[in-house]
Amino acid sequence: MQRVNEFVFYELAIKVHSLVDLSNEPMKFSESWSLFWEARLSIDEIYRQRPLNFTTQAALRLYRALTEIVPEKWEDITAEFTARTANHEEGINFWLITEVREAAKEFETVLRNECQLMDTYFISKKGVYSTKDLVDSAHHQIPESSRSHLSDQSKLDFDQAGKCIALDVPTAAAFHLLRGTEVLVREYYELIVPGPKRAPAKMRNWGVYIKLMKQNHGDADLLSLLDHMRAAYRNPVTHPEENYTDERAQVLFGLCVSAVVLLVGAIRTAAAKGGTLSFPVSTTMP
Repeated sequence: MQRVNEFVFYELAIKVHSLVDLSNEPMKFSESWSLFWEARLSIDEIYRQRPLNFTTQAALRLYRALTEIVPEKWEDITAEFTARTANHEEGINFWLITEVREAAKEFETVLRNECQLMDTYFISKKGVYSTKDLVDSAHHQIPESSRSHLSDQSKLDFDQAGKCIALDVPTAAAFHLLRGTEVLVREYYELIVPGPKRAPAKMRNWGVYIKLMKQNHGDADLLSLLDHMRAAYRNPVTHPEENYTDERAQVLFGLCVSAVVLLVGAIRTAAAKGGTLSFPVSTTMP
């Protein structure tokens, strides 16, 4: 996903449309070179930010027509300016101006048609969350004191969940949120449940984790929250007939942030009492 600056379309429109309106009156290079230079720069900029499939041939025609008048290199422009102004300056050949004008008209027509087919969408704001933060760094919703403990995988899952919430894919968001939280659930589970008492790998799930953590005196408030999340959110997301809504995914986001904060606190408390952290603290991502 790439963030784009839509203002470049506005600048492109101004620069190119000024070429469509060129008259047949003689134009001096010294007085008009910047008009053609800036139009070519605007074409360069739009192609740096996004691909234009159908418009490319028309853009190339216009680009070449502009380059016939104004060289691409700055030092060549300076030399051209000096040469033309050293003596009595003549106007730019009219057929070069005509080609620029016609190429600009073609470019506008083709671009108008392509804009109607572009995959451009508006992302609606979700609750109080910033769309930019959801798309770029959703794991920053977790307070820094707890965030510094997360593994890279957990951070990645929260970031993927943020993208899914922003782009209206709530069921996928729920999957990533619960997966990112489960990393810490397992860490706490392995920290407080002695090895001989742990369930076999094929029996591991939130229900088993919570049951064994209760038997080994896990934090009661934390386990109560995890049990609620298991029944109301974690189990349903595994069923193919269950689909999340945007609202439900946003509520789960808040619950998972709360669970992460409580889990990190419980993990640190248990570790201070003599446990060994199963997962090293990650510092790769902020």
